Amino acid sequence: MAVSVATRENDGAEALQDHEALAKRLKAWFGTDYEKQGDWRKEAREDFDFEAGHQLDETDKAKLRDMNRPIVIMNRIGPVIDSVAGSEVANRQTVQYIPREQGDVQVNEVLTAAAKWFRDQCDAEDEESDAFRDTVVCGMGWTETRLDYEDEPDGAPMVERTDPLEMVWDSTAKKRNLVDMRRVFHIKRDIPIEEARALCPGDPDNPFEDADYNATWVDGKGSEREPHHNDNKTYNKDGTEVSDSDKCVTMVRAQWWERVPVWLVLDPTNPQNLLTLEKDEFEDLKKKAKIAGVQLRFTQQTRKVYKQAYLGNELLEVGDAPCKDHFSFKCITGKRDRNKNIWFGLVRAMKDPQRWANKWMMQTMHIMNTSSKGGIGAERGAFFENDADGEASWAKNDQVTFLKTGALSGAAPKWMQKPQSQFPASSFQLMEFAIGSIRDVSGVNVELLGMQSGAGQAASLDLQRKQSAMTILQSFFDSLRRYRKEQGRLLLYLIENYLSDGRLIRIVGKDQEQYVPLVKQEGSAKYDVIVDEAPSAANQKEATWAMLQQILPVIGKMLPPATWLALLKYSPLPTSAQKDISDSLEKSQNGSDPAAEQAKAEQAREDAKTAAEIERQNKKTDADIANMNRKADAEAQIKLRTAQAENVTNMLNAPTVAGPDGVPVASGNDGTALVMSMLAEMQNGMRMLAESLNAPKQLIRDASGEVIGVAPMQLQGRMN
Repeated sequence: MAVSVATRENDGAEALQDHEALAKRLKAWFGTDYEKQGDWRKEAREDFDFEAGHQLDETDKAKLRDMNRPIVIMNRIGPVIDSVAGSEVANRQTVQYIPREQGDVQVNEVLTAAAKWFRDQCDAEDEESDAFRDTVVCGMGWTETRLDYEDEPDGAPMVERTDPLEMVWDSTAKKRNLVDMRRVFHIKRDIPIEEARALCPGDPDNPFEDADYNATWVDGKGSEREPHHNDNKTYNKDGTEVSDSDKCVTMVRAQWWERVPVWLVLDPTNPQNLLTLEKDEFEDLKKKAKIAGVQLRFTQQTRKVYKQAYLGNELLEVGDAPCKDHFSFKCITGKRDRNKNIWFGLVRAMKDPQRWANKWMMQTMHIMNTSSKGGIGAERGAFFENDADGEASWAKNDQVTFLKTGALSGAAPKWMQKPQSQFPASSFQLMEFAIGSIRDVSGVNVELLGMQSGAGQAASLDLQRKQSAMTILQSFFDSLRRYRKEQGRLLLYLIENYLSDGRLIRIVGKDQEQYVPLVKQEGSAKYDVIVDEAPSAANQKEATWAMLQQILPVIGKMLPPATWLALLKYSPLPTSAQKDISDSLEKSQNGSDPAAEQAKAEQAREDAKTAAEIERQNKKTDADIANMNRKADAEAQIKLRTAQAENVTNMLNAPTVAGPDGVPVASGNDGTALVMSMLAEMQNGMRMLAESLNAPKQLIRDASGEVIGVAPMQLQGRMN
């Protein structure tokens, strides 16, 4: 049996025992949570069936066919779900990072733009809309936020919707969006064996077997294709062997957090600094302080450490979670069943009215189809020539039924009208009640569905009824808002710790658009995650603004501009629109013209560009002149040294004469000393010239950074 990564790093009985204990603990957690959520899973599958129009199982359909009953399903749940999910799509919200310190305003712009770029790269809005739809249907919607290194080495942003039926969460969590859960599991079925091997390769010297990847303990059944227990081959249900390309397994990814002890220690070298140390670091510092004779001041606390593991039939890998402070899986919850501690959506309450609406419709159609059979009783052979043909013909109102001769004896006309059965008096009322109950139990009225006829209803009343429906549904949208905050904090961690590698991020402003590098900032700045309100969100602001609209026409002219700015925050407009309007009002109040300011700013940018171009040309001209001067100086030095060398050569080749003391000297007046001096001077000059020519070169750049020339470094000092 192969061992996990953590076990291989710590060979020994104790490490193996810890490894097996962790695997046992994770499986026990999973089994407890999965069992308690069994009823929810059954209802959730039924909720998705009803939303998709599959509102009768095959057993009920078979019974109706045996009784020659019509099968009629009119799905009225689907439009209700579409209406609520469409409200979220129409009113999507954005996340902004507001700094808690005055100096971090520019960083806020970069981080907010980086979060928008992150979400745009992976179409996060579409994935979150699908997750919100899951919440409306079954009460839970899940997404996973991570970085994918398979296609992009630097990490590709990923926000993916996860099937709620694949998730197993902490069964003791009670808070909205499961923010208090301690663990979460993701069941991934039908994973190709090649992908499983690549995900958890194991030790090359002791690789995992294929059976180790298949988590057969998940639901007691495992995959549809079970690994054979006698060998390493996989077989279908019919006994035929499955190739590796067709072999699939079930794997479980677990994330959980543990409390570990930490020590807060005052830094002995700087008492103003507080250190947070783990056990090994604290023990090491304690030993050093004891040797130095320093008394440490500390206190012991605990902190959360997030872990992640992959499980097949055994524990495959274990390590740190992708984010140290959050789960990578985020949940959107609906309504909570307190007694069962499960979450449900709108479909749960609409299923019974939908069943009764279908039942009354099918019953009504059955009565219509069999109405002509009522009100008749006859002896065999006394009414029809052929009993079977007569019964079939009598049941159809659009056919003439021929009776036996004498059956109508005594009647003046020799024909009669077939009797008609009457519908039960309350049949239509009950069917209408069932149809209306579908909307009533959900809180979604005809105005929100857009099905209310405009005749006889004022626009203001239509708006108020829409707002009333949205008020009933606010629990779902409030959970969505909280999800955006939690997911925004997770995005912030990924951006600061994994994406801050210098890649360019586009910032779109009111007057300009620019690209700035995304780099990690010094220090640990704190940010508040703000969710910008949607323009048409139904909340208390709209009610307040509606009341203000009634009194503003009367007192509006008496209000100063400062009061208008104060009232603007009560408008239902989004925060970004409010800021734009307030900035415009402030500029107009100060007497400034926005158009003139924009033109002035554009002219200033053009002037700056022209000045930079002129300066660049001037620097380029100066650099060309300097290069020419240096070239001329170098040529003059070469000529001088060449002339000196020729003079020395001539002097050496000159005829010698005997001096006064009999020593031969040159025929000139300088003698040997002059020759040696000139030789030394020539060698020194040639050496200095070679050093100057071989000196490192320095690039000359203009204000824009463009290279306009090259100059040797320290050449001027050497030549002088």
